[in-house]
Amino acid sequence: MANEASGNAEIRAALRAAGYELIQFEPGLEGSSKYRPDVLAFASNGQGDLVPWLVVEVKKGPMKTPELALPALTQGRELLGTVEHYAVINGQWYRADRSMRSFEPVPGPLPPANGANGFLADPALATSLLIDKLWFEADKARMSGARVDYAFPSVDVIAETALPGIETASGGFVPVRPDVLWQARRRALSAFAGRSRHGSQQASDPVIAEAVAQLLGSKVGGTVLDPFCGTGSFLWAVMDRAAQMEGPAEFIGRDIDANLAALASEIGRTAPMLTFVEPGDAFRTDLPEADAIVTAPPFGGRVQDRWSLLNGVSTSELEIAAIDLCLRRLRPGGRAVFHLPSGFTFRHSSESYRQFLASEFRVAALIGLPAGTSPGTNIRTVLLVIDRDEPGETFVAQLGEDWRTQLTGEGTAMRAALGHIDSLPESE
Repeated sequence: MANEASGNAEIRAALRAAGYELIQFEPGLEGSSKYRPDVLAFASNGQGDLVPWLVVEVKKGPMKTPELALPALTQGRELLGTVEHYAVINGQWYRADRSMRSFEPVPGPLPPANGANGFLADPALATSLLIDKLWFEADKARMSGARVDYAFPSVDVIAETALPGIETASGGFVPVRPDVLWQARRRALSAFAGRSRHGSQQASDPVIAEAVAQLLGSKVGGTVLDPFCGTGSFLWAVMDRAAQMEGPAEFIGRDIDANLAALASEIGRTAPMLTFVEPGDAFRTDLPEADAIVTAPPFGGRVQDRWSLLNGVSTSELEIAAIDLCLRRLRPGGRAVFHLPSGFTFRHSSESYRQFLASEFRVAALIGLPAGTSPGTNIRTVLLVIDRDEPGETFVAQLGEDWRTQLTGEGTAMRAALGHIDSLPESE
């Protein structure tokens, strides 16, 4: 291990001396589960973007030759579009020719033709850099005794910088295009939450977030509210749809956890649409009226003070109170989409309120999901769609292990649900 670390340090030093700043060792590549280059370096493409530019394969041993690196280097060029390709054999650098058929010994890598200045344009790489930074900070927090499986690192990890970019775990700085930074921040936090024991309290599974946005159907636009937003997963998914539909919209989030709200607010700074996220208890602060509400209230919680429901009774169950709170803020003709524990659909304590909803609102869809749809839990959940409109029939489905496929835009269940909710055809 010491020899490997020393070899990596020497390669990094040689690349830095040649002018490369963004260097990765054995990076995972999106869309490729098997190929990992030994070293990948980025440089300018001459148009202002940082792109994969150089690949290095490292071999050690008395019988090793540069030609042994050709298959991996060729694969790197095909997958990444890299320009420069090197083999380092027992410390000696070899440069491959343009045909990738032969090598020549060289003192070290050539400087990048267009320099190394530019903005990172690859969302997958930007996301991986942020994930590395998040876990680096999490490890530091763990060393100080913090419960890292419970809480995100500080908002400082993704705080706004003078130049849009990412401060890496190694202490460097990588400029990133603002639109790419917006995608990377949300993806990284979602991935971090997915590995957390309490992830469902922080960020939702991306498939669930996209499904919630899809289930808004034609109701995307105006004011979109999430009163229990965590890091904003649902808001960002709806924003993606609003951008596709080119409809004016503003996005408002609230979360009782000040750190999560700060993280969501920081993501919102680079979002393409107007966004306001503030810390606060949704039950104790004023919420705006909204045209669309998307939310996943904390599972299994209790409200501090009993909540008076629209049907005249009161409850201390947070999930029931959260639905009621949202419907009070939903404008006539608006739609709310909830991600809830399945217990809401059968518990005796919520029976009278379920009957009230069926008689006073349009409960448009109820989609049951298997265990594993909420990060950090094994409970079954449901997607509940309620319109502030005249009562009507409810689309009901129970999904199985293929729920991810079923909830995509082209999934059978999603097509059928939207066909009922907005009277769309189930097939072309």
